[in-house]
Amino acid sequence: MLLLSSCTTTHYKESADREVYEIIDEKSDAVVGMTEDFSIETPDEVDRLEGLPRLVIDEPALGDSEIVGAEAASLSLESALQLAVSNSRTYQNRKENLYLAALSLTLDRHRYTPIFSAGASADYGRSTSDITVPTDLSGALAAGGVVINDLEALTGTTADLLNAYAAVVESAGDIAGLTGTQTEIVSDRSVAGTSQVGVDWLFEGGGRIALNLTSNFLRYLAGDTGTFSSSLLSGSLTQPLLRGAGSKVAAERLTQSERDVLYSLRDFSRFRKQFAVQVCASYYGVLQDLDAVRNNWNSYQNFKRNAERESDFAEEGRSTLASVGRQEAAVLNAENRWINSVRNYQEGLDEFKILLGLSTASAIVLDNHELDMLREEGLKHPSIPMEDAVEVAFNARLDLYTVRDEFDDAARIVDVAANSLLPDVDLVAGASVRTAGEDNAQQLDFRRTNWNAGLDVDLPLDRKAERNAYRRALIAYERAQRDLSLAEDSISLDVRSAWRNLESARRNYLIAQKSVELNLRRVEEQELLAELGRGSALDQVDAQNNLTESQNGLTASLISHTLARLQFWLDMGILYIKEDGQWEEISNDFQTES
Repeated sequence: MLLLSSCTTTHYKESADREVYEIIDEKSDAVVGMTEDFSIETPDEVDRLEGLPRLVIDEPALGDSEIVGAEAASLSLESALQLAVSNSRTYQNRKENLYLAALSLTLDRHRYTPIFSAGASADYGRSTSDITVPTDLSGALAAGGVVINDLEALTGTTADLLNAYAAVVESAGDIAGLTGTQTEIVSDRSVAGTSQVGVDWLFEGGGRIALNLTSNFLRYLAGDTGTFSSSLLSGSLTQPLLRGAGSKVAAERLTQSERDVLYSLRDFSRFRKQFAVQVCASYYGVLQDLDAVRNNWNSYQNFKRNAERESDFAEEGRSTLASVGRQEAAVLNAENRWINSVRNYQEGLDEFKILLGLSTASAIVLDNHELDMLREEGLKHPSIPMEDAVEVAFNARLDLYTVRDEFDDAARIVDVAANSLLPDVDLVAGASVRTAGEDNAQQLDFRRTNWNAGLDVDLPLDRKAERNAYRRALIAYERAQRDLSLAEDSISLDVRSAWRNLESARRNYLIAQKSVELNLRRVEEQELLAELGRGSALDQVDAQNNLTESQNGLTASLISHTLARLQFWLDMGILYIKEDGQWEEISNDFQTES
């Protein structure tokens, strides 16, 4: 009990963590891109934004929004990825899924190690029983009969006379009910104890060895006092010869559990890549929304200036009321677009906070220099041909490796199910030895060992459940074969689609660049014509709207190409994520700059 009391819950937690982390570390070498120093421990409740640059939000385009003038933490893309990895609820859940898979393996491995057991029991007992004894008079008469000869010699009275006297007394006692027997209650008290220690060892080949030592102790404290103790050492061996024999069959559960942990590692490694792309897409999406706010704000200001100028021209007789009305309507539409874009930005920022695991009340602002750097770098466009990209994916996608392995699992399970149709033929053996004597629990008498050996046979007369399991295994094998074929086709489709999306994003970006240049010239031209009083209100409104739309489109196409490039690397299986969540840039051999 002292030993058990020392095993606190903390001890069990630390023991589980140590074993699970060893398993994950052991298998991580087989998974490319798996993070090192894996842990599910969460950071203490501290300010998660501590240490980040602070600034006061001063963005005229946000108007009178509640965040204007507030101090906020500035998040770069790198710091956002680091924060997401350490704080995201979704990321933590996926880490825990991996931990739980490895935790299940610890139990399956434990089943094939010597498993010790020990126990003891102690009892104090009191029992009562009825016994029949002669009455006092009967006892005296019986005693008198023994000493009659002595009384004859002592008193001189003849024995016959003494016997006659005794008979008269006995008759009188019978009449008075003083002779015969009477019942008494006797109490027995005892202390008994039993201790047991054993070991059970299951082998991967299906065999099992069990050893057990049992000791019994009994001591009477009252009544017929005495001590009795004994011990028994017994052992048994069971080894299947047909059904359930061999490590492929007997250790199937362990084999599958080992492979499931590997699959979970691959799944987690791919999730890290997908998660990094998701955070990046959300980060750039918020910057895109903010850029749209600025563009719509500038458009709104330009429309107001145009409306004021058109109103002045109308007062001078150089414009019509219809033109003034058109410009005023354009101001209202521009203001509406700007207000909606501010709302979209705020909602997108709140959703991004949740993705990072932050409260929506957290004061953060994204670093706009990230968008400026994208514009300065231009497009980094992969130059790898489509078919080569598909070939790379077939050799690098972790999820495809898992589907291939699951096909092997299905084939193995068919063999296991076929084995279950065989008859049970088990080699069994056992031996036992006891102690000699009634009070000798310490010395086993091996000279009197009992042993036995033989075969246990169970003919397969009823194998309906096993037959059905075998048929299900065959169907599962056929499905696994189809799943593998489907997975290869799906990955090929993913890569081809990603390649086409990337190529489309590149062309859209080039078109958007030309569109911005064209609409800038149109706006400048309309400005000059308006100042000369020769401009058309309709042309001015169209030019300004088209410029705003093309500017938003240019930012969107740049971000779309960046995300399409990351998705392309992800679909090829060569997007590698560092410990802090950042991705490693792909070699220039696979990309060109535009």
